[in-house]
Amino acid sequence: YMTERLLITTAAMGAILLVARIIDLIIGFLSGMIVQKTSFKFGQYRSWLLFGPISVAIGVIMCFLNPNLSIQMKGIVVLIGYILYGGGMSFGQIAQNGMMSKIAGPNLDMRLTISGKIVQGQTVAQIATALTIMPLILWVEGFGIDGYTLVAILFSVISLAAQTTLFRGTKEYDQYDPDFKSKGGASVSVGAMIGDILKNGQILLVMLGDTLRFAAMMTIMSLAMYYFTFVAKNPLLISVAMLSQSIAGFTGALFAPSIVKKIGKKKAAVISGAIATSSYTALALFAGSNPILYIVLNSIAFLGMSLVNSCGVNLYLDCAEYQLYKTGKDNKTFSMSMFGVAIKVGFAVTSILVSWVLQTAGYDAATGMAEPARLAKLIGAVPATLYLVYMLIYLFFYKITEDKSREYAAHNYQKAAAAQKANN
Repeated sequence: YMTERLLITTAAMGAILLVARIIDLIIGFLSGMIVQKTSFKFGQYRSWLLFGPISVAIGVIMCFLNPNLSIQMKGIVVLIGYILYGGGMSFGQIAQNGMMSKIAGPNLDMRLTISGKIVQGQTVAQIATALTIMPLILWVEGFGIDGYTLVAILFSVISLAAQTTLFRGTKEYDQYDPDFKSKGGASVSVGAMIGDILKNGQILLVMLGDTLRFAAMMTIMSLAMYYFTFVAKNPLLISVAMLSQSIAGFTGALFAPSIVKKIGKKKAAVISGAIATSSYTALALFAGSNPILYIVLNSIAFLGMSLVNSCGVNLYLDCAEYQLYKTGKDNKTFSMSMFGVAIKVGFAVTSILVSWVLQTAGYDAATGMAEPARLAKLIGAVPATLYLVYMLIYLFFYKITEDKSREYAAHNYQKAAAAQKANN
């Protein structure tokens, strides 16, 4: 849209997105601190369930406007829109995760149930969007209207309406507390927040693991079009591949929460990593120019990863409960925000990996040529390697078991309840 409709050059587009992503990463890091240290009229988390989606809606619309301005000013509008979108997503995600912890309390099974429902909703939305967004854009443009702009407005309004419903429905769980600043996470200094994260080796492992798995996921998705264009030589099959992986993710999301409750989050991460590693290793070795085998193996990987995806932010919450149990410092909100930071870092790593794969495979943008056999192997080998390291991190280094997590959460909840009763 930026290059074809806004007529922004590819070099300028790359610069705008680079700056926007750097600022987005900084906001993602700061958002956890802000939410942990503040509580407004509508509560600590509910306030951001309202403010975050408003920022996202405005940002999305700004990214798909085509105002009668100079090219430079259009670029600035897109830059501001992307920052509003990314920042709003960071605050909104923290708010959702915070509400999950408040609603579920120390009940780890309830936490998994809620995070699983969130993932199920996301996968349904992905499938619905994939099936409707382009046909809707093309239909609108048949009337001589910019379909991207109108659809961006439509989807923003729908999303904002849904988030407003969530904001209203969670009122009883998060209300304004006049004593907020003197207790809980709000009393932890900014320096202590960062220091506690750096001292918590378990959460650093989780962050590293998520950086690797999201980099792997985005790398395979970013390279899919190159596979179907230069290896399979049938670019139209990209739609089939995307729909297949979305259906696999949704199918897994239906059953994953109940499985994770039985086996625990650590085993879920190990099994997810093992399935994805095996699938992409097989893709590198055997798929070649066979698009059907590529689609099947890629879908199996997405099905396998649904186990750990259903955990959502719960691994970070377990690490925060462990830290609170050991130190007495409530750093849960900031700890949960590291989930979003890891995702953003993973996406940044993706751009490096995609460029390396294309360069190594001999891709030439000028001629549109690449070495098919080498490209196919690298498209499988890179995510396979990332998922292998991810699996090994959890298999050998992550030490927080499910029983320990329950113990930490119950102890922390009882201690907080006792303190509140004493103050009253």
